[in-house]
Amino acid sequence: MKSTFGINPRVVVWLLFAAGAVIMALTGCDAKSKSGFEATEETEEATVSKPDPLKLLAIEVPEFGAEVARQWAAQRDGELEIAHASLADFESTDDLMAGYDLIVHPASLNADLVSKKQIRVYPRDGLIDPEMNLDAFLLHFRKALVRHDDKTWSVSLGGRQLRLFYRTDILEEAGIAPPATWQELGEALGKLKTVDAAKDLKPIVIPTSDGMAGQMFLARAASLIRDQGKLTSFFDRRTMKPMIESVPFEIALKDLRDFNSMSGESCSVSGAFAQFANGKAVFAIAWPSLGDDFEEEVLEKSSANWGVVRLPGSKRYYDLNDPSWRDRGRQDDFKVDLLGIAANNVSISANTGNAEDAMGFVKWLTDKRNSQKLLRGAAAPFRATHLGRVGQWYSMEQADREFLGEFADSIEETHKSRIILMFPQLPGKHKYLQALDKAVNEFLGDESAASGDTLKRVAQEWEELTESLDREGQTWHLRRSNGI
Repeated sequence: MKSTFGINPRVVVWLLFAAGAVIMALTGCDAKSKSGFEATEETEEATVSKPDPLKLLAIEVPEFGAEVARQWAAQRDGELEIAHASLADFESTDDLMAGYDLIVHPASLNADLVSKKQIRVYPRDGLIDPEMNLDAFLLHFRKALVRHDDKTWSVSLGGRQLRLFYRTDILEEAGIAPPATWQELGEALGKLKTVDAAKDLKPIVIPTSDGMAGQMFLARAASLIRDQGKLTSFFDRRTMKPMIESVPFEIALKDLRDFNSMSGESCSVSGAFAQFANGKAVFAIAWPSLGDDFEEEVLEKSSANWGVVRLPGSKRYYDLNDPSWRDRGRQDDFKVDLLGIAANNVSISANTGNAEDAMGFVKWLTDKRNSQKLLRGAAAPFRATHLGRVGQWYSMEQADREFLGEFADSIEETHKSRIILMFPQLPGKHKYLQALDKAVNEFLGDESAASGDTLKRVAQEWEELTESLDREGQTWHLRRSNGI
């Protein structure tokens, strides 16, 4: 078939195709062109994109402040908005998390945030990222405080741990070895009555204010109720029935009263350590906390006579499931540390539309350099490398090197131990602990109060709380928590 002009249409099509090819060759069409647009030299160069603005909510962590935002802006050219909320705000406001990408919060709120679907499972890609280097975290800070139902929901910012501090010079004069068990501590306190150097000093100071009465009670009970392989120490895992009305808890409560009578007035952790640091006590249970008025020269000289170890333990424990005392094996660690007292986590909000940048922020915040510089007020050592400069975390850089080495070693020992104690990660965990703290405080303030009656009242309040929160749901969380 031919056209009106006698030209075969197939030839026309072929000629047009060939002409197009020639034109493309002559104009230098770039193979990198996309969607019909040529790529310019500018688009071929690598560009650094500015992160989208991130919004972070700090719940009950007032120390998490503006310096973090300033450094994020300086190092990553990103904008970070930080807001603060109290525990009361968290309990009373349903939509508190709306609009936030990140949440910094006490580790004790993990189960609440999970049950309310306010945080998301932390992406595995972020956990195994070399920049995160999670394997360099201290063991229990990469597991117990951040996991629930076999999933990782947060990244730990560490937690402060109670320690036993003592005056090495006075113990040497009295011929007393650093106590390894609670029984040895009791014996040492008795011997101090006849030591001249200790006559004007308190034998021991312990913290019982600011929510610490209940925590001190649990710390005393820890080695009496925990052994490797025991799944729970506070509730029956099938029924959520409290197990606190039992022999080891009564022993712990009575011992706490004895320590408190020697300690005198109620004080906080920082108050207890300050008394010890200022030479007013032979022993103290606390973690390091010094005020700005403590001079460096005094610190260096005084701390040369300080010693520190993990809290005492017990070579016997009480089996709560088969009520009886049992001996620990010779190779078993008889000290049991209470974790989660003052511990914080950072989580990615379930509401974020920018999870990738949020994960990038967490990696940046928790890396070796930034964490050491930015988190001293809101966290505690959580990487193995932090232990090399442990004094910085507690504003004690000028303290005696040997003392700081002992303190770092004690933290490392905690994370090498296969048994620890944590109150179960339950929704409403802080409410259970508040009820316990109130009851213990009342017991310590009333010499006529009976330990059995106090623990019975705690058990009843826990039962009522469990019912109000839904017993079936609480039992489900108990079985899947890391409360052990």
